[in-house]
Amino acid sequence: MGQFIALTISSAIENKGKNLKSFFKIPVQARLKEDNSLIDKAFIRKTYGNPYDDVEDKVGLRFVVLLIDDVKSIIDIITTNDSWTAIHARDYEKEKEEKPLLFAYQSMHFILRPTKEFEFNSINILTDIPCEVQIRTLLQHAHAELTHDAIYKSPNTIKPSVNRTVSKCMALIETTDDFFCEATKALNEGPITEFKILERLDSLFQKKIELHSYHEKSSLIVFDTFENFITEDLIDNIDKLLNRKPFLINKIQEKYYVFKIYQQSVILFA
Repeated sequence: MGQFIALTISSAIENKGKNLKSFFKIPVQARLKEDNSLIDKAFIRKTYGNPYDDVEDKVGLRFVVLLIDDVKSIIDIITTNDSWTAIHARDYEKEKEEKPLLFAYQSMHFILRPTKEFEFNSINILTDIPCEVQIRTLLQHAHAELTHDAIYKSPNTIKPSVNRTVSKCMALIETTDDFFCEATKALNEGPITEFKILERLDSLFQKKIELHSYHEKSSLIVFDTFENFITEDLIDNIDKLLNRKPFLINKIQEKYYVFKIYQQSVILFA
């Protein structure tokens, strides 16, 4: 079940145009709860009427991303997919609303179960098989990794000063996550993003030049320098120019394998 969920969510992220290697900050791998940990939780730490069915994290999956907005993208995929039922096991956004003065461990937890029995990798997946899915930012993950063994599994009584320090760390992490989102939003603002210039220019390059286009840092310098020329009708104007002067297409095709700049769609803008 864990592998199926990982593959389904990864495919959905890839369909949004994201590079999985850069989007996920830690490789996504399903894990089975170790026998000793399962027995300890089911029969010692907690009391369950039906331990095997009631322990919901026998199979676990964790997604670690950079931004809070990336967390929201995964949540949207989880809550709109018909392959499973999704129950919020923990929602830190809701916890912040209910306890605004508390800075504690943050992570989105879902319990997913198949909506119907199915076969995956030659294994029959039943509808009563749960999988716990955690979604964290990289900073939240660093906090969780540090505190889980040091506090949650500590054999000693935790001093109030330690809990205070951990809470201060969480407050700093929450603030930094917010700043990361603000910075990313500011970086993505402007006519290039607003008018989807890169995507439209690549499409025009493919259509007219009939070759693949690449992006290098040099193209960003050109766009940044002449940003005041970038308008909503820019791509249409370039298309009209190429129709009027087809020799430009021939010239780009001739130099495509000679000069790197001619392999970039920014040459049409230039």
